[in-house]
Amino acid sequence: MTGYRHMHYTVADGIARIRLDRPGRLNALTSVMADVELPELCRRASADPAVRVVVLTGTGRGFCSGADLGERIDAVTTGADPTRLQQPLGSFVRAVWDIPKPVVAAVNGVAAGGGMSLATAADFRVVAESARFEPAFVRRGLMPDGGLTYTLPALVGRSRALEILMFGTRVDAARAAEIGLADRVVPDDRLDEAVTEFAGRLATGPALALSFTKRAVQRADGGDLAGALEFESWGQRVCLGSRDFAEGRAAFAEHRTPVFEGH
Repeated sequence: MTGYRHMHYTVADGIARIRLDRPGRLNALTSVMADVELPELCRRASADPAVRVVVLTGTGRGFCSGADLGERIDAVTTGADPTRLQQPLGSFVRAVWDIPKPVVAAVNGVAAGGGMSLATAADFRVVAESARFEPAFVRRGLMPDGGLTYTLPALVGRSRALEILMFGTRVDAARAAEIGLADRVVPDDRLDEAVTEFAGRLATGPALALSFTKRAVQRADGGDLAGALEFESWGQRVCLGSRDFAEGRAAFAEHRTPVFEGH
């Protein structure tokens, strides 16, 4: 896709790939990237019926090093607007979170600060062996932003999340897998292959059911059992009326693999 200076967007085989492309700055997010381009691409992927899964990744040796502080440091230090730094990054993380389709973060290198927030906002993390997570906020006298105080505890538990965030603990790929921060850890040279295989399996699933499943789990994270049951019941009724359910039922009866179309 043209028109984006530091972003790449492609769609193939039901998989949309959004790639940050500022390798010289470890894919640090500029205001334009965070405020405009990334949310726009998230909305585009959400609305495209040809897209069944979204993959987020970065170019080079970094997944994303967070917000580009050098671009906005003057505004922050002069105190012109104390929300100016947080809001653009947070808006993008919310845009990723709101994608109603499975989102896979292909963590190819360092995911620091807001980049860690971005990775934890995805539904899955497939991580290269050399990658690491760095909640760098505390080392700069900042509190975590980009939703990290919500997403990280949901993945690793409250106490462990507090330790990571308050000590600014660097988490390598092996440790990330141990504590639930990484879903897969693969050799660096197999990352693309592993992500394509992982995302491809999701892309052949029943898109409507996967979407409702994702949103139900998101609601359960911050809601209660009664609310989760209500939402699940509503979503399940919609799924029961879908062509994908009819195909799944027919395939079960015919002892074959279902071919879902996402309707």
